[in-house]
Amino acid sequence: MIIPNNKHIQFYKHQIKAQEDKWKEYANTEMHILIQEKKIFYGEIWGVQNNQGNVILRFKSGQVPRMKEMYFLGVFGAKAPDNLMDIKLTYEKFRSSKEHGYYTGINTEISTVNYWKVENGWSYIIISGFDLALITKIDNVALKHNKHPKIVIAKKDPPIDYLLNLKEFVVKHPKNSILKLNLEVNEDHWNPINIDNSAEITKKIIRLIDSNNVTVIQGPPGTGKSYLAAEICDHYNKNGDSVCVTALTNKALIEVILKDGLIRALKQGIVYKTNLTSDENKRIPNLKNADELSPKQGELLLATYYKLSQHQVRLISESKRFDLLIIEEASQAFLATIAMFSDIATKVLIIGDHKQITPIVLNQDQALEIFPKIDGIINGLLTYSFNNNDVSYRLTKTRRLTSSAAKLTGLFYNNSLKSISDIDGKTNFKSKFRNLFHPNGGITIAKLPDSKNGFSDKDIYEFIAIITTDILKNNNKQIAVLSPYIDTESSIYEAYSSMSHNFKNITISTIQKIQGLTSDFTIVYLPLRGHDLQDNLFNVATSRAKQGTLIITYNNITFSKRASIETMTFINSCKDVSKEFLIELIK
Repeated sequence: MIIPNNKHIQFYKHQIKAQEDKWKEYANTEMHILIQEKKIFYGEIWGVQNNQGNVILRFKSGQVPRMKEMYFLGVFGAKAPDNLMDIKLTYEKFRSSKEHGYYTGINTEISTVNYWKVENGWSYIIISGFDLALITKIDNVALKHNKHPKIVIAKKDPPIDYLLNLKEFVVKHPKNSILKLNLEVNEDHWNPINIDNSAEITKKIIRLIDSNNVTVIQGPPGTGKSYLAAEICDHYNKNGDSVCVTALTNKALIEVILKDGLIRALKQGIVYKTNLTSDENKRIPNLKNADELSPKQGELLLATYYKLSQHQVRLISESKRFDLLIIEEASQAFLATIAMFSDIATKVLIIGDHKQITPIVLNQDQALEIFPKIDGIINGLLTYSFNNNDVSYRLTKTRRLTSSAAKLTGLFYNNSLKSISDIDGKTNFKSKFRNLFHPNGGITIAKLPDSKNGFSDKDIYEFIAIITTDILKNNNKQIAVLSPYIDTESSIYEAYSSMSHNFKNITISTIQKIQGLTSDFTIVYLPLRGHDLQDNLFNVATSRAKQGTLIITYNNITFSKRASIETMTFINSCKDVSKEFLIELIK
């Protein structure tokens, strides 16, 4: 079965409308209400950390955006009032109307990093991701003259343009062979060839790329996908080929750039990236900003899915093709994403893992009404891989996970995953909660009584914050605290931020937003409301940590009928620390 072209188009129209409707709920709200609800923040650009390229923003204490989050930053106009509560406009009218002179139209996407300091009722925070050209201009015309531009911090704009680009591709290329793949194939039909990546495998992968138009590499957690991509880029650049790496997120592109395989290319000045930021410029001084997205012999371009999709039509019309295009984070690619990018390259390497996070889809139940096999176009990597057994390969050695963790995570990979971690058997850290974690970096589980006798939700959130602050106080370690739901994750964030302003080594997030994250420890809270045990989310959440993962959930998880055999086997194989956890919780 293939998806009819009109249904494919209808799906993207549905997603575009769903994104627009969701955005309107936010944008049609008056700004003073969004401020009160802490959905918009009003501050100033205070300075630049010249050694790191980060930017300092100042806010009134208690009105500070969340740390480790992506935001839209807009610069106010000359007529903006001192108090944003005085602006009686919706956010949409503020952004679109110039008659009041409140907004300049100057904006950038940023990521909050950490608190810099808190004093005299003001909070100063560090941000990264500021557009290099923009902050250079602001520094020269304002900051160096002791002027501090007023700014608004708001939700990121929705990915409507990216979805529009995909829809247009489907409209204009109805006969594309990738869009016509069989949606009936499933895991039972798929038999990837296992590759032992414990030793040097780059030459082997290059031979596979040279032998096929498209090659698919499944990389389970910690198997070195970014390292491999960098090595392959270097080989083809040395041969004088044009290479492009594309990924959903800017963060994934930086992960590739930072690998040792690209040291030579960076020194030679042949690596270009779209939307180069001020902190990236300081961190990687030889990295160049990509002014145009065209193939150039012997050079490497790194671009997000969105940026590359903007230029795909032009590249096809001008008959310009990359010699090699690498699609990273491919589990987050729609089928049309893979089809679109395959049209602008002679050779394509798809690197990802369909067992991890898939593209975000709004109103998925309604999407299913469009076409019963709609998942086939959403999970593009899965559909492509299952239709192409002969070019599918799987990496089998993880450097991140210890043998205890790899044994459980391997359940999602036909038990093929093995550990080559250099800390296997050496996981040691100081904490009074040491007994809640596995002695060899594996996974522990604390199952709480469903009745919650003697404790509340708030007690759980506060105890999670206590555990994290204790580990951070006694060790220089990275911790991830995850939950599937925004409200529970927000409650944990609030509990932690009431105890500490130090976010340097902690990430508190929903599971859906952390693909590619590596931590020393992970705490996963599963309140068991709905999709807690969805294979992809569960696998991602429990495979981040090098030294141990603690799952906090409830007794009725044992009786869940929503989970797969692999997930339930995983849960039942975890080291049970329920008794120890409950004793500490109700102290």
